[in-house]
Amino acid sequence: MSIRISTGIPGLDQLVGGGFEVSSIILLSGGPGTGKTTFCLQFLYHGATKGENGLYISFEETEDDLIRDARNFGWDLEDLIKKKKLVIKHYSPFEYDKFKEELTSLLKLHNVKRLVIDSISGLGFYLENKYEFRKRIWELSREVKNAGCTAIFTSEIPAEKGYSRFGVEEFIADGLIVLHFGGLGGEFDRSLQVVKMRRTNHKKGLFPFKITQKGVRVYPRSG
Repeated sequence: MSIRISTGIPGLDQLVGGGFEVSSIILLSGGPGTGKTTFCLQFLYHGATKGENGLYISFEETEDDLIRDARNFGWDLEDLIKKKKLVIKHYSPFEYDKFKEELTSLLKLHNVKRLVIDSISGLGFYLENKYEFRKRIWELSREVKNAGCTAIFTSEIPAEKGYSRFGVEEFIADGLIVLHFGGLGGEFDRSLQVVKMRRTNHKKGLFPFKITQKGVRVYPRSG
């Protein structure tokens, strides 16, 4: 029986067999503004408060940006950083080699159990073809799994088409969760879909979610 960790997202564990499998890679996809960053911060914050050290690798927002984002939900990232329970690193998408060199040492040095890479598709902009991009992601996922980390890689979906920016990211991941705007009507303007989750009897279909004052909340019984 696989070991699982709580996602920290109320309602989501019920959809994915009790949580994410330890050492799995989850691809979180969605258009701009669907809540990917909030989802990832919540995943790391929940883990850090439960004794699972986190690492946030950002190719977009800076550490100060993410700290401000989290503060809106009452999450004190600065305190976690001071206590060495959370590390935030910002890289340019063109600094892949530097990022790759530092990742192994960061994972070991900080005993990282939860990892976020936001966004993985940012690494593909300077590569010549999808094969090279897929190879890089595969190598990266092997390293993360070998370190015993449970990770979320994010990817933007251009104009809500497909599951990822380059169409290859989802084949490397163990799980794929897609965030959508609309689709359910009523009071819910966002929905979530678990497209795949290896070794998990996950729930099918669209499920409404909200971004509340306390973060992301999924409503599994309304789907």
